Amino acid sequence: MQSRYAVHIIIPAEWRWVIFAGSGLVLLAFLPFLWVALSSSAQSNWQFMGMIGVNYRDGATYLAKMLQGVDGSWTVQFLHTPEAHDGFFLQALYLLLGHAARLGGLPIVVMFHIARVGAALFMYLAIYQLGATIWMRVRTRRIFFVIASVGAGFGWLFLLLVPNAADAAVPDISIPEAFPLFSTYVNVHFPLTIAFLSLLASVFIVAFRPGMEELPGLSNGGVLVILLTLLLGLLYPQTLVPLGSALILLFIIRSLRQKRFDQHTFYWSLLLLLPAAPLFVYYKVITDTNPILAEWNRQNVTLAPNPLVLVIGLGLPLLLALPAIYRALRRFEADGDQLMLAWLVAMLVAIYFPSDIQRRFAAGIMLVIAYFATRAVEDFWFNYIARRWRTRAFVLALPVMAFSQIFILIGPVLALLIGNPQAVAGMVLERDYRAVFQWLRDNGEQGDIILASPNVSIWLPGWTGERVIYGHPFETMQADQKRAAVVAWYTSSSAEECTALLNGAYTLTTGYTVRYILVGPEERALGSDLTAVESQCLDSVQWVARIGEVDIYAP
Repeated sequence: MQSRYAVHIIIPAEWRWVIFAGSGLVLLAFLPFLWVALSSSAQSNWQFMGMIGVNYRDGATYLAKMLQGVDGSWTVQFLHTPEAHDGFFLQALYLLLGHAARLGGLPIVVMFHIARVGAALFMYLAIYQLGATIWMRVRTRRIFFVIASVGAGFGWLFLLLVPNAADAAVPDISIPEAFPLFSTYVNVHFPLTIAFLSLLASVFIVAFRPGMEELPGLSNGGVLVILLTLLLGLLYPQTLVPLGSALILLFIIRSLRQKRFDQHTFYWSLLLLLPAAPLFVYYKVITDTNPILAEWNRQNVTLAPNPLVLVIGLGLPLLLALPAIYRALRRFEADGDQLMLAWLVAMLVAIYFPSDIQRRFAAGIMLVIAYFATRAVEDFWFNYIARRWRTRAFVLALPVMAFSQIFILIGPVLALLIGNPQAVAGMVLERDYRAVFQWLRDNGEQGDIILASPNVSIWLPGWTGERVIYGHPFETMQADQKRAAVVAWYTSSSAEECTALLNGAYTLTTGYTVRYILVGPEERALGSDLTAVESQCLDSVQWVARIGEVDIYAP
């Protein structure tokens, strides 16, 4: 009985293949980043700020958290809002990376991307481990690895053909945590989350195989489940909701089918549910008692796409998976199908259950789709393709599956490729702002409030450690109101509006006082020019310094 818990052997040649393939995917994900960084260095007027792609705003908040770690903190504050508040233990991974950057003497941007490389490689190894846990045949493992790693839908086509498609939240262009390769573009914790989900699934696949009755322990993955649950609870707790629900559903179904209490499934499920419970209680308590976190939670709305759009976003992998999903519904076999089907159902229910964070429950969904797609390729689709054409057919299908991932990678840098950096202002800034940030770091103090345009304010906390009025749609409290007030300050001729913003009129909790005001190319870009500002708002403040084309003022 004990030998059944052994994972199928992975020979060294397989690991070499995975490392080679994973390294290639990491290099693919970094090529645009390297190109933008190098081309930015060559362009004297523009500075690449360190993050690329659709998620660069969130990337800037990670840098702000890392800088707090560099400064010695083990609790997080949101620096993209002017309200002073107590720190809380949240997104601690980036604090840890900040401490590591300080100890290693590395810039936080460099540390972030080193960690991103490591997390991506670890994720690819974990995905292959999951495939090897399920299948003995090397070809099948590789098919699963490829579909899980690069598989995506037709979001690129939807985006090109449908007006306002960007607002439809097509998964493969807007939900990076659902797609492994996409996840490596944006941060560290998404690929780590997918890696931990893969390892958890590996343990449960083995534990729920036919004939397995041994209760969890030290030698069969029980401790690993507890550890991975705790790590996921710190990294991305939403992922535990569908997986925990799947285990509960599996326990109920197995108990009903066996007409007895399924002790085996029950105890394995407890290993995930019990460690997760205190973490969810903690998150609930701090969200209810901290007004800053409560407002962050209120604004952090990520609604699910239309079901048809979800299908489009899962694309060819889902189409390939349909025969295996049908087979799993009909037979409901214990060797993998039961767990994966229950997980898929739980994910879909969580995604469309009324809540403000529906999309977040899709994290790792491509693992499940790839499982069924691989089963269908081997057991169904290859039956209709001559043996000599099977590899060619899969190679032809690969670009179709992966195109959205390539599209979303290259899209944000197209403006730079054609020499129009103004189109991606925010991802890059005029180079003078880099010197301004250093000036603020040297001359300001922790907690200082800086008024600047939204494009500048997103980066300022991570480069200086100081606060801004508006910088992020989630981490700025009352974000819409503050953004409108900032834009109005730079474009309005109302003296009342000028003084109200500087004196802390727009605040959720305590007041604030602006220390410095920036007026440069990004601020001038908010309107046709700064005539109105110069005749009203700037009359009430004092000029302090000029760095290139950026003026610094103080009230």
